[in-house]
Amino acid sequence: MDIADKESERSTIITAVLTMVIIGVSLVASTWQTMSHQQDIEEQNLFLTTNSVLLAVESSLRGSTVKIDADRLTSRTDEFFQALERETDVMFVGILDQQGGNLVTSTRQGNSPVDLPDSVANELFETGEWHGRLLINGQAVYACAKQLPYMTGLRLDISGKSPVFPAYLVVGIDLEKHLSSYSGLRQNALFQALYILVAALFTWGLGVSFLKRREEARKAASLERFQVRLLDSLPDGLLTLDAKLRVRSVNPAATAIIGDVPGPLSGKVITELPLEIATAVTEGALIDGPSWKRVSLADAYLEIMTLPLVEEGGKMFLVIIRDRTRLRNLEQSLSEAEKLAAIGTMAASVAHEVRNPLSSLRGFAQYFVKKLTGKQPEEEYARAMVREADRLNRVITDLLFLSRPRMVNRSIVELAPLIRDMSTLLRFDLETKRLSIKAELGVLQVYADEDALKQALLNLLLNSLDASSLDDDPLIIASGREPGGVWLEVRDSGCGMTEEQQAMAFTPFFTGKVSGTGLGLALVQRTMTDHGGQAAITSTPGHGCTVRLFFPDKG
Repeated sequence: MDIADKESERSTIITAVLTMVIIGVSLVASTWQTMSHQQDIEEQNLFLTTNSVLLAVESSLRGSTVKIDADRLTSRTDEFFQALERETDVMFVGILDQQGGNLVTSTRQGNSPVDLPDSVANELFETGEWHGRLLINGQAVYACAKQLPYMTGLRLDISGKSPVFPAYLVVGIDLEKHLSSYSGLRQNALFQALYILVAALFTWGLGVSFLKRREEARKAASLERFQVRLLDSLPDGLLTLDAKLRVRSVNPAATAIIGDVPGPLSGKVITELPLEIATAVTEGALIDGPSWKRVSLADAYLEIMTLPLVEEGGKMFLVIIRDRTRLRNLEQSLSEAEKLAAIGTMAASVAHEVRNPLSSLRGFAQYFVKKLTGKQPEEEYARAMVREADRLNRVITDLLFLSRPRMVNRSIVELAPLIRDMSTLLRFDLETKRLSIKAELGVLQVYADEDALKQALLNLLLNSLDASSLDDDPLIIASGREPGGVWLEVRDSGCGMTEEQQAMAFTPFFTGKVSGTGLGLALVQRTMTDHGGQAAITSTPGHGCTVRLFFPDKG
């Protein structure tokens, strides 16, 4: 998409707006920080004031006797505490103990008890001191409390009771008077921050509005350029033809799909294009309405639609050309998958019915082998029955494996030990053909399901053994890396395959062997599909065959 020009002017405006916004945010943050700092100072002042009063009270009580009669202060102590309340901001002064609660209390409402919250009292009794804000009788108070040490000389004279320790001195001051001096400053700071924020938002709104107006003024020219670029970037080919079927415009995709045509396509008559395309377009132009035509062109499979248009200059035609080659290949793959699904359905339905009587037949055949030992040709007939029953059982097993969905458990597989296992497993078959397995490993590991990989390699090696003659070259298992994964190859120097056999090799039940089931390579293909990989065959009749398996990396 083509963006409107004059980006420098837009950048200047955006920079100015962003600057205003940043200034507003910075001022708001600064104001907030100042308010937080003021609150810390306020908290410190409250603590210092309250603690000073508490220390003064504690000092005045040293060497004194506080008499308490029915939880009320003596007149002398009462006058002393109330003088503090009257002449200062002190709300109350009290002495507490852990067991009896209020021992001495003086408040502006008289000697009524002052109850501390349980959480505050517990912290005071545990740590010996506490300070903070409280709400006493609906009034905000800043309180400071500490444990009175035994050495203060304080004596608590309680009628009818013995002195109780430890005792705690509590002083509370009027919080509202102290906070009133800060409220005006806090309001001014908030109004200032709000003003700055509103001014920044207003400036930002003006900038955005101005940018929208400039964008709308350039929209018409920008839209035309966008349409041209859009048509040029479409994956489908587009042609416009005049009433005489002459090409007036063409996009790059159409040029690529149509292929090599001498000179530019623009200006050519439709008959100068490849015959298949020209025929489809001409037939479509004769129909009053859109029509799709399917065309095969070399290795490509195309769909062509001719759509009549009416403009001021007369009748025109829009031609859309779609390359459906990849989709057709996918459809073919889907068709093969449907075949495998049909085979799977059939296998699942008949396997149980076949295996039970097959096991009985094989058992009877083995019985007759033992019974007819030494009698020919009856013994050989019985052994043939056992062999054919085993072959039929393998076919059923392969069918079931082909039909069942199988989750592959991929992990790092070491190739060298796997190939040694293959050589051990096929030792007698290799000795019969006087062949060997040779490893040419460019990569020592592959990310795959070990059991599935072993089964696939076993099928390929058995096919190579069947295709090889006595004393042929060794069977080769090679590996290597290419972008995105690791490939494995099984090569032989046997009879090879024709092009027709290669095209049908992975089709179930197709085989070039007399006794083959036609399921080995189909199972290999299924294994590679489960791994998200690919299997490919390269062969020349009389010069051996190579089957390559590609395993994607862990991703």
